[in-house]
Amino acid sequence: MVPKRALTLAAGAAFLALLVVGLTSCSDSTTPQNPGTTKTFTSTVANSHTHTVTIEKSDVQTMPMAGITVTTSSNSAHTHSFAMTQAQLMACNGGGMVMVMTGSSDVGGAHTHDFSIAKWF
Repeated sequence: MVPKRALTLAAGAAFLALLVVGLTSCSDSTTPQNPGTTKTFTSTVANSHTHTVTIEKSDVQTMPMAGITVTTSSNSAHTHSFAMTQAQLMACNGGGMVMVMTGSSDVGGAHTHDFSIAKWF
């Protein structure tokens, strides 16, 4: 007859082994996909249209002192200016969501667009 204490220890060891196997089998063993060196974001709708802007990963990581300024995609026969300050890039790189408003356009009526920019890598 096996002592009660030996059975308890064996059951505990078996439980721990199953727990470890269960936890490790849930981990992702695949290599993460390359998130890319750029990301294209889509604006809010204004005057029945949207725009996109593409941001470079390197700009978010290095956060130029002057920030970045790019032009949005063309839609409804116009573009907008888009700018992020160094502080906004820093907040984004730190994992925060940054709201950025474009410059105004008078095409189709004066309007701007908003972008929600978040770190993607």
